[in-house]
Amino acid sequence: MSSLKKGVGSLKKKLSSYEISEKNVQRAIRDFKRLLITNDVSIDVADAIATDLAKKMMGKRARRFSDLSKLLLEFAEPTLIKIISPTRSIDLINEIVEKRKETEHSLTKDPIVILLLGINGTGKTTTIAKLAYLLKKKKMRVILAASDTFRSGAQEQLKIHADKVGVKIISGDYGSDSAAVAYDAIAHAKSKYADVVIIDTSGRMAINKDLMEEMKKIKRVSDPDYIILVVDALAGNDATKQAADFHKAITLDGVILSKMDADARGGALISVTHATSGVPILYIGTGQKYTNLERFDPEAFVRKILN
Repeated sequence: MSSLKKGVGSLKKKLSSYEISEKNVQRAIRDFKRLLITNDVSIDVADAIATDLAKKMMGKRARRFSDLSKLLLEFAEPTLIKIISPTRSIDLINEIVEKRKETEHSLTKDPIVILLLGINGTGKTTTIAKLAYLLKKKKMRVILAASDTFRSGAQEQLKIHADKVGVKIISGDYGSDSAAVAYDAIAHAKSKYADVVIIDTSGRMAINKDLMEEMKKIKRVSDPDYIILVVDALAGNDATKQAADFHKAITLDGVILSKMDADARGGALISVTHATSGVPILYIGTGQKYTNLERFDPEAFVRKILN
C-alpha cells in the first residue's frame, strides 16, 4: 500500500497551497478519486467515495481549516472507514475459541467447520496452514480436509503444511468426490473430539457453473460455520470482482487478502467489503511464514494511509 500512501502525501502537499473555494474543493475530490483508481480501487467504489466527500465538503467555511488538504483529510477519513467497515466484524480465531468453550461439556459437540474457496494461485493452501497454526496456538485440535481432489500435487502440498504445523489431514484419491473427503474429515473430527475442520477446495472461478455446483455440494455436506474466500491482493480490481462473484454465488462470511506484503497499491482492501455489501476482510497475508497473517483493522488501515 506504499504507492497509495505516497500518493496521498503528494496530494496533501499539492493541496496545502490551494485556497478553499468551491472550485478547488471539486478539484481536490477529483484528484483524490483519480489517486484511488490508479491504486486499484474499483471505479464504483471511487465514485461512491467522491460522492460522499462532495456532500460533506461543499459549502464548508474556510475558517475551520488552515488549508484545503486538511479539509479533504478530515472528511476522507470517516468516508473511507465507512466504505471498508463490514456489516459485522468477526474476530475469527477468538470467536471459534469462545464457541468451543460454550460446548466444552457437551458429549455430542460438532466441530467448527471452515470452508475455504478461491481461484488457483491465490495462496489458499498456505492460508489454510496459517489458520491452522493460529488455532493450534489457542489449543484447538485442528483437522484439515484435502478436498482438492482435482489439482495434481494439491494433497501432497497440504500434507507438507499439515506436518509442519502438526495437525491431522484427511485426504482421498485424485478424481474422487471432494464432498466425500469433507464428510470423512468431519466424521473423523467428531470421533476424535476435534475442535475445528478446515476444508481445502479446488481452485475455481465463480462463473464456472459445474465447479460451483460441486462447491455447493461440499457446502451442503459439510454445513460450514464459516465460508471464507482467499483473494490475491496483487490482482487488484480482479480480486474485488472475484469477491463479488463468489459472494453472489455462495454467500461469504469473510475474505482473506493474501500477498499484501507484495502489494504496493492496496486498493483491493478498500474495494472488497463495499463490493460484497459488507462482508468483512478477516485477515491479510503479509509473508510466507505461518505467523504472517494479521487481523485486518479498517480504522488503523485508513489512518495509516492518510496520516
